Amino acid sequence: MNNYKLLLLLLTFVIFINYTNYMMPNRGKLHRKIELLTYKIEKENRLNTQKPDIKKLRLPFKTLFYDGKKFNYSQAMGNFQELITKAAKDNCTITRLQWAQVPLSTKWYDVLKINIGLECTPKKMFLFVNKLRKDNKIYNIKNFTINKPQNKPVLQLHMQLVSYRIHYEK
Repeated sequence: MNNYKLLLLLLTFVIFINYTNYMMPNRGKLHRKIELLTYKIEKENRLNTQKPDIKKLRLPFKTLFYDGKKFNYSQAMGNFQELITKAAKDNCTITRLQWAQVPLSTKWYDVLKINIGLECTPKKMFLFVNKLRKDNKIYNIKNFTINKPQNKPVLQLHMQLVSYRIHYEK
């Protein structure tokens, strides 16, 4: 009889411990989740009530793009090409550099495209990209491919760099 009571007591302890560990909700976790949700709701309410200042959102077009008053298409492309060759000077070897034939024009800007082929090591590739980023113009990299030749310890990069030139309608 004594062993039966001891077995029943142990069984109730096992059930109680398993119940508290697995069945009961973790109150600390629930409190953290409630605090996180209230913080997110407050943040969304703040963002919804804020009115952005349009003057702060205006971009300095003259520094981010090539200016149409200073540069015509050929001058902007030449400046763009010069920047690319300066960035690749000590880092990569340029295998191909080709201008797009005609600028893609919209109402207020032109899209300037240059197709580039480079050979460089991975570390030098990042140095090339960082040198391009130091200029305050906006550039996009499109059609980016990397190949590893079998006989050379370098990477072959092929990409299309895109920049923009603002033109003013008369």
